[in-house]
Formats: sequence, C-alpha cells, structure tokens
Amino acid sequence: MKRNRKGQYEKGTTGNPKGRPRKQPHPVSDDQVRRDFFEAAEMLVPIVVGNKREMIPARVAIDKQLVIKAVSGDARARDLYYKRKDRFTLEHVKQQLDNLRVIVEAEDRLREFPEDVTDEFKRALNLLKQSIDRYYYPL
Repeated sequence: MKRNRKGQYEKGTTGNPKGRPRKQPHPVSDDQVRRDFFEAAEMLVPIVVGNKREMIPARVAIDKQLVIKAVSGDARARDLYYKRKDRFTLEHVKQQLDNLRVIVEAEDRLREFPEDVTDEFKRALNLLKQSIDRYYYPL
C-alpha cells in the first residue's frame, strides 16, 4: 500500500485492506437454552379467575389456554390436547407398571430370603406400594 507525499493513500486503495472484522455470534449452548426455557416456563403470570387475580406459572397458563381453545372448537388445539393426554397417559401407565414390577421382585426376594431383608427395605417397599395409583383407569 503506497502513500503519497502528504501521507494519504493513493486513490482506490484503503488503509485497512482486510476491512472491519465481522461480529462473532454469541455462543449459546444447548444446556443454556434448555435452562432458559424451563426457567421461563416457571415464571409467574397473572390471570383473572372470576373477579380474583391469581399468579400461576406460565406453563399452567398455557395449558389452560390450550384447553379453552380446544373446548371452543379449535381443531388444532383439540388435536394437541389429545396428543398430550395420550402421551401423559402412556407415561403414567409405564411408570405404574415399572413400580409394580419392582414390587413383585421385592416381594419375591422377601419370600425367598426373609432373614436378609432389612426394615429399611420393608419401609421402602411399603412406600412404593402406597405410590401405586389404585383408581387409575385409562379411557
């Protein structure tokens, strides 16, 4: 790069041939996005029920809006509601079956080796038995 006698660059040349460096994008990790998402879902938002104002988590407000839209006839909202219902029902049934499997295995161990079973094991087994949803019948 040549300059003239006055120290100026010749016409058509620049003093910074590479130009200004581009701004680097802000690095955001997937974990940070996930944390931000769940943090935002727990943010309290105001709703009005009757004449009373309540503060509820955003995720609950969204679920309520989904149900209201589904009831009012929005087909997409209704489809989403039933997809969620089916998914949650399946998850619940799987959890109940896993708990029942653990209970059966524990009771087999209790019958097979009664002298090796501790009181803590028996208490944990009773707590697990109490967690079983006896009144759950999927539709």
